[in-house]
Amino acid sequence: MEALGFDMIASDRGYTESHQILVDVRKAGGGKHAASALEQANIILNKNILAWDDVNNPVDPSGLRIGTQEMTRIGMRESEMQHIAELMKKVVIDRRKPEDVRREVVELRKGFQKVHYCFDG
Repeated sequence: MEALGFDMIASDRGYTESHQILVDVRKAGGGKHAASALEQANIILNKNILAWDDVNNPVDPSGLRIGTQEMTRIGMRESEMQHIAELMKKVVIDRRKPEDVRREVVELRKGFQKVHYCFDG
């Protein structure tokens, strides 16, 4: 995502050791705007308060929190994560119409309909 122009949090520390990443989207209108536009494109994630935000005003924070666990549960891997990042860029950075990107999201999702559990044989 950083190579696509997103301002990633903790890039100097290897990003994260979990399934979640944080993105600073102040340049793109803030977390509320970005999360809403992505939701319209059928990409669901959370707006998120970042370290410099006012904790008493969580309505429009600076960031997005992205979790990958649901995507991996339906069988997506690195190449699909790259594709999702590119779709997010179209909406957040390139400011394409979410409804146009939504068609691409739906097409990607068609190939991932089965939920996989760790205890499946």
